Amino acid sequence: MDSAERLLKLLGLLEGRIDWTAEELARRLEVTTRTVRRDVTRLRDLGYPVEAVAGPGGGYRLGAGGKLPPLLLDDEEALAVALGLRVAATAAVGGLEDASLSAMSKLEHVLPPRLRTRLEDVSVATVSTAELSSARVDHNALATTASAIRAGIRLRFDYTDAEGRPSERHAEPYRLVHTGRRWYLVAFDLDRDDWRTFRLDRVSEPRATGMRSARRTAPDPVELVQRGISIDAWSLRATVRLHVPVEQAARWIPPTVGALEPVGGDECRLVIGADDTGWLARYLLGLPFRFTAEEPAELVETLAEIGRRLTATYT
Repeated sequence: MDSAERLLKLLGLLEGRIDWTAEELARRLEVTTRTVRRDVTRLRDLGYPVEAVAGPGGGYRLGAGGKLPPLLLDDEEALAVALGLRVAATAAVGGLEDASLSAMSKLEHVLPPRLRTRLEDVSVATVSTAELSSARVDHNALATTASAIRAGIRLRFDYTDAEGRPSERHAEPYRLVHTGRRWYLVAFDLDRDDWRTFRLDRVSEPRATGMRSARRTAPDPVELVQRGISIDAWSLRATVRLHVPVEQAARWIPPTVGALEPVGGDECRLVIGADDTGWLARYLLGLPFRFTAEEPAELVETLAEIGRRLTATYT
């Protein structure tokens, strides 16, 4: 094999196992240990952090850190990265659009013709309904928050709620949850002594305090965010009995719309939020199964009024 092919094979061996002796590498590459040492030097010159391992005969491992080396991707990996960069260019994290476009341009430039054609086919044939999000998250705020979560350190940050009211928060960050449209921070609010969710696009100037977060029993972060989106964010909360098993109801009602719980037999209960009973009544009437509204009384009356109008019109 030529030197370039040998370098690629050497790199693949180093990526596939933690430690190799020089003799093992030489045997796998069918070269001398002197050639292995020369090839390792060439990899280091290219930016790969190949570390020496002490021991009889010496050895090598691929270390972490150092400058980012060139990537070796197979066809599927290269196509996946290119498509991912195109999505990232319109994602909900602000400040990375130009970097995503630049990286995508560089990758497309070095793609072999067959992969470039496949990528162009997907791009030309696809129409996206996604718009640039108005709830853009600053990438520095995202990175600072994620770092504090990993380190288990408290955060202070400025927050603007849905009513536009500003406040300063002191919290112990626990997890970041991405719903596809927005990012949410799940944290224990120290001033309110309770778990809270915060839309990350409304968080500004997060600052790590250096103080360690306490060990607490944490809620399920996904469930907490889903409940906040589907129920707690609305002014009206309704309870509806659905006359189908919870598994069947879940196929029609996602967690971001309402919370389902079994009540025995072939029925379940839906807890759902809304700002007006008219929208909620129309949503329930669009479900493909029977239901009984339990509360509030305004929802029951709205459904009854719709029924009277339909009866008067079609009988």
